[in-house]
Amino acid sequence: MKRQQVKHLVTVQEAAEMTSMSIGWWRGALAGRKPMPPVRVIRIGRVLRLHYGDLVAWIDGGAAAPPATRRPGRPTKAEQMARKRDAAWQSNAVEEKL
Repeated sequence: MKRQQVKHLVTVQEAAEMTSMSIGWWRGALAGRKPMPPVRVIRIGRVLRLHYGDLVAWIDGGAAAPPATRRPGRPTKAEQMARKRDAAWQSNAVEEKL
């Protein structure tokens, strides 16, 4: 690999310093536990490197990472009752058509 190409890759620690975010945040994003910014990741053996140009573009763009999707939990009683009501209504509508 040429020396010029290596300059376009940064470590997780360097990315953390560039973005003022913790190393733990970057490791979580790379592991899929946090929303990942649109930065290309290159794996060289066990080592992860981030594309410098993508990182700078993300910082300059000021674009926030997409909001984390909330994992669905147990539905509230109101949601449970609404689902039962809708299911009963739909089953009555099907019976009427027959």
